Amino acid sequence: MDIRFGDHASFHRAAAGMALGSLLAGIAFHFVTGASNLVPLLGGLVGIAAGTSWGYGRVSWRAIAAAVATIPLFAMALQWPALALSAAAISLGIALGGKGSATGLRPEVGTDDAVGARSRAATAVAVAVSIGALLLAMWCSLRVDTARQTQGWPGWWLHGVAAAAMGIVAALAVLPRHLALVTDPVQAALKGLPAALDPEVRQLCERSAELWSSAKERLTDGDSGRDLVRDGVLKTLEVAVKSAGVKPVGPSNEELTARMADLDQRIAAATDAEVKSQYTSARTALEDQRRYREHIANGRERLVARMHNHIAALEKFQLAATGLVAARAATSGATAVQQLAELSSDVEASGEALAEIELDEPAA
Repeated sequence: MDIRFGDHASFHRAAAGMALGSLLAGIAFHFVTGASNLVPLLGGLVGIAAGTSWGYGRVSWRAIAAAVATIPLFAMALQWPALALSAAAISLGIALGGKGSATGLRPEVGTDDAVGARSRAATAVAVAVSIGALLLAMWCSLRVDTARQTQGWPGWWLHGVAAAAMGIVAALAVLPRHLALVTDPVQAALKGLPAALDPEVRQLCERSAELWSSAKERLTDGDSGRDLVRDGVLKTLEVAVKSAGVKPVGPSNEELTARMADLDQRIAAATDAEVKSQYTSARTALEDQRRYREHIANGRERLVARMHNHIAALEKFQLAATGLVAARAATSGATAVQQLAELSSDVEASGEALAEIELDEPAA
């Protein structure tokens, strides 16, 4: 599982807007309301709404949330319950709605229900983190406003700096929008391989997983080539899991051959029709067993051959995809793109052939 930080530009806009907007709002509220101890908090709320609007849009949504957040500050004593209610109101304004989701969590594996449950849990965590960060921001603002070292400052400057402190610390509240916990589906599938998997098949699976590890480092998120390699590797692992459930059981081919030879002698020596019939039926059953085992063995060989072909196609495609940037810089850029498209078709065709292989036993 990887932790990634995405959409740097929006975060930079939001953080800068929070700090600068809180500073200016704090100074403005000082001249409008006078020396009230609510000025830094009011200025911080306005700055947070302004910064998140700049970073993520939905100006009206942020403004309404900021307005609602001021109600507990006026209606209740300036203590932790009022601050908590105010933080909860403004956190809903910055964590929900707007561009993107409340969190960057993007689970790549699991059923739709599981992914939905994780997304809801992630949203709840994002709101909780946001509330905690905003409470910390409010506390910092009040500490700056009431600190003995700052009491000699001009009132307008003191309120502006205290509000700016709230805006700066409040930038922590938008971090959940940008942090992404990415679950690698290939690694999850690799860990889920059966312990009794055929050694050669397991080796091919590990080779395909190494291909994905290389591709995800060299190819950027959203690159169609990266997605193709990932899907191709997942297809390999999926077929390998299915193959583990089809194994020949019972006597070996050598034992079956020896038993059939013995039955042939018994059939030849039998004088009773019933005895000969029973020996003949037993030999037919052994012949069917040998035929089943041969079918399973042939299916395994086809599987291994197609896995080799599929992985070779993936290797060729990955090599071409990682070299495409350099090829585009040269004169053969258009040719490289065309070759990559042809290789992509080869990978898709080999993946379909691998998925269509029949591993089940033949009908009797």
